[in-house]
Parts: sequence; structure tokens; C-alpha cells
Amino acid sequence: MNAKSWFNLHSWAGLFLGVLLFVTCVSGTLATLSHELEYLSDAKYRALSSSTSTNYSAIENTLNKYYPQAQILYIQRHKQDYLATEAALKVGDSFRFVYLDAATGTLLGEGEWARISRFLRNWHMNLSMGWTGKLIVTSLSVLLVILLVSSFYVYRRWWQGFMKKPAALCLDKRSSWADWHKLFGLWSLWFITVMAITGIWYLVEHGLQTAKVPHTVSLPQAVSDFKKQRIEKHLSPISLTAAYEAAKQAFPSLDIRYIRYPNKADQPIEVRGYNDDILLRLRANRVYLNPSSGEVLGIQKGEELPIVARISDTADPLHFGNFAGVGTKLIWGLFGTLMSFVSAAGIYMSWLRVKRKTTAVKWLGVSGGIAIGLVVTSLLITSLSFTERSVPNRVYSPILG
Repeated sequence: MNAKSWFNLHSWAGLFLGVLLFVTCVSGTLATLSHELEYLSDAKYRALSSSTSTNYSAIENTLNKYYPQAQILYIQRHKQDYLATEAALKVGDSFRFVYLDAATGTLLGEGEWARISRFLRNWHMNLSMGWTGKLIVTSLSVLLVILLVSSFYVYRRWWQGFMKKPAALCLDKRSSWADWHKLFGLWSLWFITVMAITGIWYLVEHGLQTAKVPHTVSLPQAVSDFKKQRIEKHLSPISLTAAYEAAKQAFPSLDIRYIRYPNKADQPIEVRGYNDDILLRLRANRVYLNPSSGEVLGIQKGEELPIVARISDTADPLHFGNFAGVGTKLIWGLFGTLMSFVSAAGIYMSWLRVKRKTTAVKWLGVSGGIAIGLVVTSLLITSLSFTERSVPNRVYSPILG
């Protein structure tokens, strides 16, 4: 392929559903920092201290005091210790988030399922369109790969451009936009590569799930056997503190961050946490407990995961940059912003190149119209649906109070 062919390919990939690609970049950037946006918006999302210890006994006492007759669905503490710990409760037939300080158990506030992070997650992950939306979003990673590869042929001697001073940005001057497009694109190359690779994995994973190809770690045999047992009716679920202590004793190095109660007595309590592994999401390390006795039914360690499961549990930390403190999230937010600018600048440059010869409608074409339609539709669907959260009819957890 000659230089002109590479340029045409680059331009096509940038414009084909380009608006949708830009919106996905923006929503992903905001989703990366969504919990920090909540932190700034309301004090209930802020822990009182950045202590690394979690006092489950104090948390349980607070829940017993303020939410009698409610039941715990799950409790989660974020990787970033400045964020409040979240307890998801079943209160009657409704769902409620309760926010607490991890170290003291102090009640910080409460809220519904609808919040900033939920809106952005639903919108970015699948445009709130379920299976079809996820296929659309993950398929955009193919466009990213095309844009990434073609950029090296479009921008000759690209390695000399990192320190090249761009022209002053002028709204109607295409060459000035090109300078900034190239500069930000060069500095974002590593980030775009990470987004493309993880996006391709999400596309592959979506295909595996659709085809029902096994690619996750199987439940421990003891958990499967437990589900087949007849459960005595007089038994009752163990407390939150007892679940924490049982899991900690079984897996001492586990930094426990998540405890989920089952819906039925023949299903296990699932405890998740971090274990000094490199780039693994929360679900990689687990302890399964008998919900009535606290007996350990199985342990899953991230360091022992098979290769496909390891890739799956590494994709999210790489994609969202939430594997360390706020520093990595800010870095991901910065380069996500640059990537969004590169996408928007590419679209605008294309319009400047043809605006004297055609109309905006003809320039957008069918693909552009589809992209804009999907963006508008997804915003409407997300706005209407992100508040919805059903709760199970029953939960096998202690009745608080």
C-alpha cells in the first residue's frame, strides 16, 4: 500500500462510526474517574480516613443499629481507601446503598442504585443496549487497531514529532488541528495500544460468552458438592464478622474487600480480595464459605489462575487504570482526555477538508447518521434505565437488628 492508501484507510477508520468512537472515549474517561466524581459531589462517598484496616464488626454494629429488619446483599470496599465502603442492602422489597467509614463503621449516608458511576458504566460498557450494545462497543477496538497501525504510515518520521512545537490552534485552519492531532496522538500511542488490546480481548470474551465456550475458572468441587446437599431448615446464616474471620483464617494474606451473601442456604458466601498480585481485579482471589457454619468450601488464588482466566482478570485493571492509587487513575484520565481530543480533532479535520464541496449530511453519510443515532438512543436508554435495580425475593443473610 502506498501513502495515499494508508491515509484513506486511516481517514475511513476515523470517520466510520467516528462519533460513536469519540463518545466511547469520553464515557470511558469519565467512567475511569467516576468514583472520584462522586467523591467530589457528596460527602457520603468519602471515607473519614485513609486507613487500610476494615472494621467489619463496627460496620455490622452500625447496620444493626440503623437498618433493623434489613438484610445485607454484599459489602464492598474500593481499592482506593479514600472512598467510602458500600453496603448493599435489601430493605423490604427495595435496594439501598449504605455508605460507611471502613475503619470506624461510622454511617456516612445512603443512596439508591442510581448514581454517577452506574450511569457511566452502563453507557460505556454497552450503551445500555445489552448484548447488541456490547458487541458494538467492543467492535470499535478493531477500528482502533486500524487507526493505530495506519498512523505510522500516514505520519512519516513520526518519532521526530514528540517534541515538535505545534502551530497555534485556529478554529478554521486544518493544518493547526493536524499539528495537535499528531502531537497528542504520538504521546497517547501507548495508551491507545492498551485500549486497543484490552478492547480486542473484550470482543473475544463476548464471543466466548455468546458461544458458551468455557473460559472461566470452575467452582471448587466442594462448592459443587455443597449445592447438592440437603440443608437443615433450622440453620441460620452466619454474621458478617464471622464470615470475615473465617475467610481471613483460611487465606491470611488476603486483603478482604468484598463479601457477598447468597440467595439460598445451599449456595456459598463469596469473599474476594487482593493478594499482592500484579494487575488482577478483585474477583481473582476468592474464598467460598458455608453460609450456615463458616466452613471453608474452597479457595481460589490469582497466582494459580490458568492463562485465559488470568488475561480476563487483568483486562479491567489495564483498561481503567484502577490497579493502584488515585495517581494511575489520573494518568488514565489524562490520556483518555488526549485520546478523546485526537478522535474529535480527526473528525473535525475531515470536515474542514470537504466543507466547501459538500453538506454536513452528505459528509456524515449513512455510517455517521447511524453513529449519531446510536449515541442519542443510548443516552435516552441509559437515562431511563440506570436507576433500575431489582432485588431477589429472598437473601440468605442475617436479619439486621
